[in-house]
Amino acid sequence: MIDEQIIEGLREYIKDHYIPAGKILASRFSKSMSSSESVSSGNSESYSHTSFCKAHALYEAESFRDISDEATNYIKEHRKPGGFAHTLDRLRSERELSPAELYKRANIDRRQYSRFMGPEGRHPSMNTVISFALALRLDRAEFDEFLQTAGYSLSNASTRDVCIMYCLEKGIYDIDEVNTLLFAVGIEPLSRE
Repeated sequence: MIDEQIIEGLREYIKDHYIPAGKILASRFSKSMSSSESVSSGNSESYSHTSFCKAHALYEAESFRDISDEATNYIKEHRKPGGFAHTLDRLRSERELSPAELYKRANIDRRQYSRFMGPEGRHPSMNTVISFALALRLDRAEFDEFLQTAGYSLSNASTRDVCIMYCLEKGIYDIDEVNTLLFAVGIEPLSRE
């Protein structure tokens, strides 16, 4: 089924591309500590403590409104229409797959597929989104964009994600082969039967 060379290639790929989360956090922490400045507090005689607190609260409320308005506008401008279910259905149609072909390829149960596509619009897990993306045989750019519609992205800090990156680079889209590779390096499969 899976050639031993592919499994060995995956192990090498993980060694080259996996970055433990602790190293990422340590790097970010050291950067933030070196760039932060200490703030000194002074005593202002023109404001009493109470009036200062009221002014500060008013400033924070107005700042929050400004940020909230900016965030709302940003969301309106950048939000993709329809979300995950709409994108999944569009990609399925573009690839001329029936719903049954898609969920079988992804090793997803029909009832579970219906929950994502139906009126309740259930939010999928990352493993489910990855399974659908593999079933659709998306290239890396499409894969990343599809994950983003569900609020996910691949990370070098996750061994599972690095394995998925490897599969994409090697053109391995069959869910059983991907699960076999994940299992071979000690990672829980995307889907279980």
